[in-house]
Amino acid sequence: MKRQAFQEAVAWLAASHYTTAFTGAGISVESGIPPFRGAEGLWSRYDPTVLDIGYFQQHPERSWAVIKEIFYDFFGKAKPNAAHFTLARIEKRGLLKNIVTQNIDNLHQEAGSDDVIEFHGNSHNLVCMQCGKQFGIEDIRFDTLPVRCSVCGGLLKPDFIFFGEGIPPHAYERSLEAARQADVFW
Repeated sequence: MKRQAFQEAVAWLAASHYTTAFTGAGISVESGIPPFRGAEGLWSRYDPTVLDIGYFQQHPERSWAVIKEIFYDFFGKAKPNAAHFTLARIEKRGLLKNIVTQNIDNLHQEAGSDDVIEFHGNSHNLVCMQCGKQFGIEDIRFDTLPVRCSVCGGLLKPDFIFFGEGIPPHAYERSLEAARQADVFW
């Protein structure tokens, strides 16, 4: 049965004119990144309130301590796994147009995927909440928390969606367009 299902999936992919992949937490579990929900999820160990935008703005020191631990100390060591590399190879062969991902871990890009629509943002980028300047993770030092903008001194926020924030309009629109065009949504 599994072989037949696999062969059907290969046939759909080969016949497709526009294939979009949709990924979530499950694809990165093999890379050592646990999901947020469930018995082994991050919210069983951390209070999700630290990622509420209002809480973050009122208590940046507390939020940044947890953010650094989860997303930069722990997740920062994660590497792409076979699933990430497979999607990148399929894209390079022209069989996959894009990936819509809920993940913020940057592993699709590290595996070589080019057209990744980040529905929830990306932890490898930060943005100043005061002046709007953007920074790559390689430009940031975490020895003093909360992390501040080197231009204006404003509070830096990881460029991913916090509770209480909306999906970035560009990611939302591109995701809808990919879904509209897809004859295979994988």
